[in-house]
Amino acid sequence: MNSPFALLSLIVAVPFFGMLFVLSSKDAKGALPGRNAFNVCVFTIISNIILIWRIFMILNEKSASLQLIERFDWLNTPNIDIVLGVDVFSLLLILAVHLAVLIGLFGVSANTFRQKSLMVFTLLFLSMITGFLVAADIFSFYIFFEAMLLPLFMIIGMFGEVRKQGLINRFFLYNFIGAIILFSATMLIFYHRGSTMLADVGSISFPAPLRYYIWGAVCLSFVSRIPVWPFHYWISSINSGIRNPLAFIITALLPLTAIYGFIRFLPARLPLELGDYIMYGEIIAVVTMLFIALIGFTNRDYQYKIFAYVTVYYILYLLGVFVNDELIMTSIGYSLFCFLIIMASLEVVSGYIYHKEQEAQCVSNGFLCRVKRLSFVYSFITVAAVGLPVSAVFVNNFLILSRLLGFNVKMGVLLVLSLAFVGVTLIQELLRLKQDSKECRLGKNDDISKPFFAFMLFVIFILLMSFVKPLWFVASA
Repeated sequence: MNSPFALLSLIVAVPFFGMLFVLSSKDAKGALPGRNAFNVCVFTIISNIILIWRIFMILNEKSASLQLIERFDWLNTPNIDIVLGVDVFSLLLILAVHLAVLIGLFGVSANTFRQKSLMVFTLLFLSMITGFLVAADIFSFYIFFEAMLLPLFMIIGMFGEVRKQGLINRFFLYNFIGAIILFSATMLIFYHRGSTMLADVGSISFPAPLRYYIWGAVCLSFVSRIPVWPFHYWISSINSGIRNPLAFIITALLPLTAIYGFIRFLPARLPLELGDYIMYGEIIAVVTMLFIALIGFTNRDYQYKIFAYVTVYYILYLLGVFVNDELIMTSIGYSLFCFLIIMASLEVVSGYIYHKEQEAQCVSNGFLCRVKRLSFVYSFITVAAVGLPVSAVFVNNFLILSRLLGFNVKMGVLLVLSLAFVGVTLIQELLRLKQDSKECRLGKNDDISKPFFAFMLFVIFILLMSFVKPLWFVASA
């Protein structure tokens, strides 16, 4: 089915044009610096969410093939077309990314430090990652895959509060090298087959030497964006040090692109010769997962605890992808939708508590005993993050884990253990905040505002409805 009114191009273009409006915006006299830029950014994202919902209404959610195809002529020699397409999985991720960024915006609404620049690069990143998720050919997939690095690098450099410039340079360099490796694989695929459609990549039969290089290059370029050994150190050094909630959320979206890349490139049947390599990779992934979960459990820094939670779940979904089962892929999509929303909400409310601690210059033991609105929101988000039955994460993670346990019992046990450690870590932090202390100088005047509370109630409503029915917002579902 072709796309009416070029809807896919539109949801890619809307954040980009919103960025141009932000660039041209000026603050009114007496207004906070960057306030107009912030308002334009919020309006742009909400407008795009409405467009995404409209696409859901015309999408056939029972079809696994790409829909709403848009094709644009690019080059005649060689013959290369830019093709856009979407299915329920990719559209769910696009919606989740928009909601996560919108939640992150509320976390920086009171921050006036270079807010206009932050809004510009946020919208540019949102446009690029949306283009990446709707790309249906290998060239547009690669272009958006690499284009995300520019706004990401600027956001980390300007708002990440990373003191060591060398860490930022290595973060960009490793991701850039991964993009170059993927480019070489893309060129070889096109030269060998002549087809540029992502859907055809998995069915291509390559000669033995070429097969090893192409799939090795694809795996390396995607794995370099996930905190798996040996890439875990420089990723954790960046992510765990970011104190700007929106910057952390955007950085935490980068591993999502790797998970999605594996799903689009993974052939229906992996070559038998790669079986041993995949097994070794799974062992490394599980060990890394358990290692980071243990560090998160012992580390007192709230940001590292959230980073550990994010990393463990991303690795879980990565291992689920390699099972290569249609039901598991669907479960990963529904689970990722809620996971991204939970991750963004957890980061924003934890960041709010952290800044209140800094202002009062005290440890906030007992803080949640005195702020009813924040206490309710933080408690619910923590319960959802742990995996209790309040969102689609509960059922779908259960399906993923049961399949992984059936695939390899020892690996499954380590996965469950890692999830248990990050769950206990989050519960431990919740209990700390609820344990009343006379030394805490924070009170009910430090509670979140009523508008922010109302917005978080809407987020909680989305999570609850996803547990009842994943596509509850689609009339025909």
